Amino acid sequence: MLTKFDRVSAKAAEWWYNFTECFLNIILYRGHKGIEVHKNVRYDEGKRGLLDIIEKPDGAEGKPVFIYIHGGGFVSGEARSRRFYCYDWVDKGFVAVNMRYDYAADAVHPEHLRQLFKGIDYALDTVERAGADTSRVVIAGDSAGGYFSAMVSAVAAKPELYELFGIEFSRKGTFLPAACITISGLFDPIRSVDTKFPDMKKFARIFLGLSSKEYAEKKDDPALVGFAAVDPHIGSNFPPSFVIKSSADPLRTESDRLVEALEKAGVKHGGFTCTGINGVHAGGLACRLARSGRECYAETEKFVFSVLDGLSADAASPSVGEAAATE
Repeated sequence: MLTKFDRVSAKAAEWWYNFTECFLNIILYRGHKGIEVHKNVRYDEGKRGLLDIIEKPDGAEGKPVFIYIHGGGFVSGEARSRRFYCYDWVDKGFVAVNMRYDYAADAVHPEHLRQLFKGIDYALDTVERAGADTSRVVIAGDSAGGYFSAMVSAVAAKPELYELFGIEFSRKGTFLPAACITISGLFDPIRSVDTKFPDMKKFARIFLGLSSKEYAEKKDDPALVGFAAVDPHIGSNFPPSFVIKSSADPLRTESDRLVEALEKAGVKHGGFTCTGINGVHAGGLACRLARSGRECYAETEKFVFSVLDGLSADAASPSVGEAAATE
């Protein structure tokens, strides 16, 4: 259980990191002419149970859905900084959902997952009524949001995890992201401490709701690792994934470990390493800032559309039963 000091420390980290994200808004800013942003739509009673729905009001139906989950070390993060990344996907024909969730000081794992699935439920119901194609969902996130996008994908691909994590979800058994994008993600909070990423031990402890003493006693417990890490839950049904890392990011080894798990499971995957000014943690978000960022986005887009085109081809092909019936 977190101590009073832990909670004060988490709130201090929240304030500081959210303050620094003000500068991220300046770096990532871009206009969004012709794009509508329905801001701060409430999906849950939690403090930050809000999401944005971002779309072009052109009346087109059948658009795929892009769901983005922000990062922030589980204890902070501003979804508004990620709207600019969503705009690029909306320009490519998606309806985007930009999600918030309660910080770890207010919600211990796996409460975040329960909340995010509630938000996904709400968002898919909403955009589906407006004509979006909810069978083609791409889920993405940076840093801690990369963890959540991968864990949501793992749960959807391995339905017994709904029970393990106590998740209520109306689309259980039918929802599976078409693709998953991770940007400078971490995929095992405990293992990530060894990367020496700033404040990572604090982030992991608060995320898991453990005091310093409890963390020291439990960090090597296989049951805790299995409960918190994504890797053990990646199987052949995991969605095709595009893994983005940055050359100067201490967390880049986490992306390497995810790729190893994807390869072991035989999951289709691609990736990109951002360099230069984009070589910092989550530098792939700045997809218009420099050549590496632009190349990263282009490769991500190519991968995603190759997956979606494959889904369309499969849908257009007759099933085995239909083919037999015509013979």
